[in-house]
Amino acid sequence: MGVLKYIFVAAYVIFVLVVGLRSRKDSAGGGDSYLLGGRSIGPVITSFSFAATYISGVCMVNAGKIGWDWGIGSMWNAWGNVLLSIVFMWFFLGTRSRNISAKLGVQTLPDYLRARYQTEFFKLVGSIVLFVFMIPYTAAVFSSLSYMFTRVFQLPYIGAVIVMAILAAVYLVVGGYKAAAKIDVIQGGIMVVGGLILAIATISAKEVGGLSAGLEKLRSIAPFTNSQGVEATGSDIVNFGFNGNWGLLMGIIPFVLMTSWAPSGLPQMATKFFAIKDAKQVRIGGIVCTILGLIIITGVHVPGLFIHLFYDKLPEGGTNVLVPDLLTRIFGSGFGGQLCLSLILLLVLSASMSTLAGLVLSSSAALGMDFIKGYCAKGLDEKKTTTLLRFCTIFFVFAALVLALLNLGVISSIQSLSWGAISGFFLAPYVYSALSKKVTKAGAITGSIIGLACAVLIPTLVKSAAPSIAKYCSTVNACAIATVIPLIITPIVSAFTKKPDPDFIEHIFSD
Repeated sequence: MGVLKYIFVAAYVIFVLVVGLRSRKDSAGGGDSYLLGGRSIGPVITSFSFAATYISGVCMVNAGKIGWDWGIGSMWNAWGNVLLSIVFMWFFLGTRSRNISAKLGVQTLPDYLRARYQTEFFKLVGSIVLFVFMIPYTAAVFSSLSYMFTRVFQLPYIGAVIVMAILAAVYLVVGGYKAAAKIDVIQGGIMVVGGLILAIATISAKEVGGLSAGLEKLRSIAPFTNSQGVEATGSDIVNFGFNGNWGLLMGIIPFVLMTSWAPSGLPQMATKFFAIKDAKQVRIGGIVCTILGLIIITGVHVPGLFIHLFYDKLPEGGTNVLVPDLLTRIFGSGFGGQLCLSLILLLVLSASMSTLAGLVLSSSAALGMDFIKGYCAKGLDEKKTTTLLRFCTIFFVFAALVLALLNLGVISSIQSLSWGAISGFFLAPYVYSALSKKVTKAGAITGSIIGLACAVLIPTLVKSAAPSIAKYCSTVNACAIATVIPLIITPIVSAFTKKPDPDFIEHIFSD
């Protein structure tokens, strides 16, 4: 029965390659075609692509540790993802950023901010930030996905990393964004079905015995210390307010901000709106994406919620217990269980590959469009631009592959730092670009610099220089600070600096 997982993965690989090859002509028309699919992607396809890219395999793999630390509080993380990222981005940023990007004729987030605030700072510095931090970010996704293949399929780690890199490179180099978006529709469908199966199977497992019975069992577990050193009881982790346990509350708040709010500043998410066919259809996509996100994200968090009923103590390598240890316990060894397990493994693969595609395309755009074509080779025609972007795609996949093959023990920490640095730099300028007519160039630049500095310096320089507060200087806390402080600083600086041209502002904000 173990052959099922090989059949599922083989079918997935064939599908990905076929779609990539069939999309070759669609990506050959220059930067707009390769990076945005010619701005012809419909709202439903975009919503599936957004959900598939946003919900990475890391979300599922880490759900066990989240549930172990915070119990039902992990649902705050799940629903925070839906509200702070999906709902906020689609209904508050989507329509305006689509309109503004089309009026300004831009294809990447750094170039969008350059044109919106009329300064080269965002295009030049933004492309450098993406070049520096996207490679370790992408390498971390490669690593976590390859660890799954190593454990499930008994493939050597090196072989798994190389296979994933080749697969990603082929369909992205050949098909570009349109191929990735088409593949994301199927991947999103797999994730919806997988999320439902995962939630239902967990609640139905004998260890849980139903939702109300499972929560009652959790309430009676022995007191424990979570991975952050906070003491908690069963009653604490089945209460949305943690029974006033301040340590649990102070742990979950920055974590939710990092996983739910920070993605609003990630280029691979923002550019989804640039590619949508019609700004008027953004709300349709928003409704679809919210439903998809609610089903998938809630589903993948349910096993973590009840993890205390499956383990007396968090197993070694606790962040990976869901793949495949806990899943094997939930689904069993029968044919039906193995069929469901194979589908869930495909869910993890789909989620990771979608995220990987978004990262690679954003990285390629930063290097190719923003830096090389923007400053070094401005005269490239459309055909040469497409060739350049394909070359940059290969370069980033190869660079991430090398870093993943080094198998550094700190790569997960580097990923968190990279996430915070990228989001800290872009989030405030991007949010205000669509929501405010009053934010100035100086305000936006100040916010981006402070966000980047908080994300990078707090877990490194500040942590080393101030041992008394070192325990508070984690990459999670740094990321949360880096995405909140710039939102406060940016309008304050804008109130005292030169206002933007009113005619330009009215033009880009007009319907």
